[in-house]
Amino acid sequence: MNDQLRILILALAALVALPVSAQSMMIIDGNCQVPLSTSTVAPAVTTDPVTGNVLVTSNGGFDCAGASVSLTAPATVSVGTQFTISWESIGTTGCSMSGGTSGWAGGGRPADGSLLLTAPASTTTVAFHISCATGAAPVTDSVSVEFTAQSSVDLVASASTVPVSTGFSLSWTSTGTTSCTPTGGAGTGWASLGTLPVSGTQPLTAPSTAAANVTFGMTCAISGGGSTSDSELISFTDETDCSNVQLPPGIVSFFQQNWSTVYGADFPLNYSANRTFNIGTGTGLRIAITPTVPGGGTGNGSVTFNEFGNEARAGFMTISPCAGDFRLDQLNVPAGCTANCSNRCHTGAEASSNLNLAFRSTNHAANSCNLTAGRPYFINIHFGSTSTPAADGSYCSGPVCGIIGGTQSLFLRESQALKWLDSGDLVGLSDAPKQLIIKVDPTQAVPN
Repeated sequence: MNDQLRILILALAALVALPVSAQSMMIIDGNCQVPLSTSTVAPAVTTDPVTGNVLVTSNGGFDCAGASVSLTAPATVSVGTQFTISWESIGTTGCSMSGGTSGWAGGGRPADGSLLLTAPASTTTVAFHISCATGAAPVTDSVSVEFTAQSSVDLVASASTVPVSTGFSLSWTSTGTTSCTPTGGAGTGWASLGTLPVSGTQPLTAPSTAAANVTFGMTCAISGGGSTSDSELISFTDETDCSNVQLPPGIVSFFQQNWSTVYGADFPLNYSANRTFNIGTGTGLRIAITPTVPGGGTGNGSVTFNEFGNEARAGFMTISPCAGDFRLDQLNVPAGCTANCSNRCHTGAEASSNLNLAFRSTNHAANSCNLTAGRPYFINIHFGSTSTPAADGSYCSGPVCGIIGGTQSLFLRESQALKWLDSGDLVGLSDAPKQLIIKVDPTQAVPN
């Protein structure tokens, strides 16, 4: 037996004889450090009575390539929030920390561990340092953490109460985030939108089912880890609150008609049939309608009115569950829009002399007035009461003024529109210049 082997065996024998209740360290060749087990069930060092082999049980493994330590921390953290920084080491006996934020610096730390810390209240970048003791020179590591402005998300609905089957929108803004994900919104397509940008506006349509309170959520990922959330509760109602509807300036009353009585069929029929309404100065017009879906049709199209005999110019037209309702902020979504609307049931001065609203009772779409078949509505029209154009361009030049119009079908194919153009005069316009409004769905148009 050579001398070196004899010395190693003697050292191990002496180690075996030591109590096993205290942690010990075996160092081989002055470099490879083996932290020994402190368990009384599995002693640090034993010998095989048959072979004489020395059996060593370590505490956490060892690395004869050399000692090391590694720090792990998020790259960015929101000010005032909590975060965790952790470390792992090999071949060390203990660690000490320096730099960092409150609660980080100090000695006597274990070879592996983590600390839950609180970010400072103001934005800054801080370096965290660690130094762990070995049998030789200590090993070190450092990381830097950037503390940024507080992360947040704000979700806002265009209205807290929305009638079923009508349009509304959700908008959100966020800070310190990388992306956002919608949640909730039962009965709508909100949750199916997937990953969204950190801010934006999304038009939606209220469910057509019975009234309900629905929660819409938005969760945004925080840069550096974690998330922030916000939610909005929207009440979908079967009825619209008409208590705040007021008469427009210059209008003292409304002349009411029923669509089915005047046009001889349920709205939107009869398509292309126009009727003239004579209305006194200072009086508005409201036509009661209950949208239907005609057999073989879609119940979609446009309602169009124009002045008759150059004696009046219409100022505004709306379609609303409320009689005499001209609330732009309620009828067009987002509130008050005149273009690129998710739901548009109000048209005004931008329409010049011709008032036109696209409507849909099926296949709801943007920039249309989306209606629910079987639900009562009113077509509301007024054109002022002055002998000269009012600020909105509307006027009535005599004690009684006329307006003429009706509905036109939403043609799904180009061939349908061309056939209708060749079919003859519009009812009620045989002695006046025709004004034809043709709507063609380009996604279903027949190629030329």
